[in-house]
Parts: sequence; structure tokens; C-alpha cells
Amino acid sequence: MTSVSKRTSMALYSDPKDHYSHRVRIVMEEKGIASDIIYTEVDELDDDLLALIPYRTLPVLVDREVCLYDSVTLMEYLDERFPHPPLLPVYPVARAQIRLFIQRIERDWCVLFNSLFNKDLSAGEEKKAKQKLKSHFLSAIPIFKEKDFFMSDEFTIVDCCIAPIMWRLPFIGIKIEEKMNTRPLHQYMKRVFTRPAFIKSLSELERDMRSI
Repeated sequence: MTSVSKRTSMALYSDPKDHYSHRVRIVMEEKGIASDIIYTEVDELDDDLLALIPYRTLPVLVDREVCLYDSVTLMEYLDERFPHPPLLPVYPVARAQIRLFIQRIERDWCVLFNSLFNKDLSAGEEKKAKQKLKSHFLSAIPIFKEKDFFMSDEFTIVDCCIAPIMWRLPFIGIKIEEKMNTRPLHQYMKRVFTRPAFIKSLSELERDMRSI
């Protein structure tokens, strides 16, 4: 059992294969945050910690007397608590746009990805879900072509949400061939996957999902 009692340092309780946990680990590595990364699963958490997280999900961040859950909440908290380098824009309108991008990723991409990763679908449903998720990435190619990162010249928490899903595409049986029209997408993946923080953020299980 993983316990939260008497902890004095920051700790991230993180599923080693879950993309929501992975996105928070990327933020922590980008900012060089010193913390304990505790790889675990929800069923291994002790009752004291489970009592603090009503939805029984990971990741969970314990920062002394503060216990937080929900990956987007964690990313924004860490960006405010450790402001350098910033992963959210300074201006309110730009910050709101980032939040809208994340909401769209959550609704359009994550729902499909989760159903495929968790193997919740019939064979027919799985085929359709793969086609639809792949089409989302292909339709976003003009966006990846415009700037180095997603709708931004700088790496942001949107990229922290997208990269873990892209990393897992081969694991769920989705292959995007490298052709002239898909080159911006592959260039984006290479740009993000070779960032030192991304490499450091990978768990052993995630390293086995694909090669850089």
C-alpha cells in the first residue's frame, strides 16, 4: 500500500502507463521540480489518500498539506507554483485559448484514445475509433505546420497533453505513415519526443511502448 501520512516533500502518485499521469510528469521535468515520483495504481493507494480523491483516479499530487487531483488542475498548479519556465501564456486571452485547446483535446482525442487503450470496444467499434482518432491527427496537420509547437512558438501545457497520446499511438495500433503531407506531424513528434524533459519523464513501461 502507498501511504500519504507524514510526508514532508512533494510527491506525485503516478500510474506508470497512464497518459494523464505522464502529462504531469512532463511538466515537472520541464520545470526541474524536485519531487518523489511514486509509481503506483489506484488499487495500491492507502485509505487515507483515497479518502482525499473522490474519483479514484491518478495522478495525485501531495504538496505538504495540499492534496490535488485531476491532471489539468495539477499542471496549472505547478505552473503557478513554479513559474519558470512558464508553460502558460501571460495574457488572459491567450491563457483562455490554451484552456479551450485542452478542453477540445479532452473531448475529441482523449475519449477515443482511452477507449482504445483500455480495450473497452468490440472489434468493429475499435476499428472505427482508430480511424476517427487518426483522422483527428491528420486534420490537425496544418496546425502542426504553422509553428514549432501546438498553436505556439513556445512549448506549453497543450503539448504536455498531446505528446503522451502521440507516444502511445503505436501501442494502440495506430500508425501514421511518414509522407510528404504528414511530415509536419512527424517533425512535431520528433521535436517533442527528443526534448530532455520528455525523455526524463518516461517510465520504464512507457519506454517500452515505442522508440524515440
